[in-house]
Amino acid sequence: MNSLGNSLPYVENLEKIRSNGTKTNAILTNIKAINNITINGNNPQVLTYEFDFDGQKRESKFSVFAPEKTDVLKIGDIIPIKHLKGDSIPTEFEQYSFKMDFMYYVAGFVLLIGLIKCYLLYSRIKKEITLYRTGRIKVGKIVSISHNKGFAFSKFGSSMDVHYEYGNIVAKSRANNFALTNDKSIGDTIKILVSQDGNISCLYPELIAKANGWKEN
Repeated sequence: MNSLGNSLPYVENLEKIRSNGTKTNAILTNIKAINNITINGNNPQVLTYEFDFDGQKRESKFSVFAPEKTDVLKIGDIIPIKHLKGDSIPTEFEQYSFKMDFMYYVAGFVLLIGLIKCYLLYSRIKKEITLYRTGRIKVGKIVSISHNKGFAFSKFGSSMDVHYEYGNIVAKSRANNFALTNDKSIGDTIKILVSQDGNISCLYPELIAKANGWKEN
């Protein structure tokens, strides 16, 4: 964004200059294309010109997008301008400015998706934290075990889904501690945490329990 701002000169008081400015002629000294912006195969141009202001040469720049007009311009051409208090605009061109609105739409969309995902993650973590704090340790019977491979090369994100049964309920819990099921198979029992009402459960986090010195009571 900074590079775009630096490459595109912008005249703030354009309407005042257009209404109250003094007419004169200027000499075109440079025409430079803005190569990092392309519209239908054409680039905006920055016109650099000199004009007399209070007996002194003053240089100004103005960004335009008018390929049909700028293609026939050449250095040394005389162009009509208006100037006011040292600022100026060419009278035969409209000012081009980079539209930033779409950036805010993109940022807003990304923020919305991020907030939704954060809420879903928080909802899941909140349930697990509640189970870790107040859940009752019980035993479930493994119904199935499926592995999620994660990314192809790094294996990042690999995990397993364990379906288990306790009481008359079949539940699923995801874990990345494969040691929990290394010596387990379908029909074997596995330690789980069950909420006080018995409706929510998860695998008992052996590593977390040992690392934090949980007491099983």
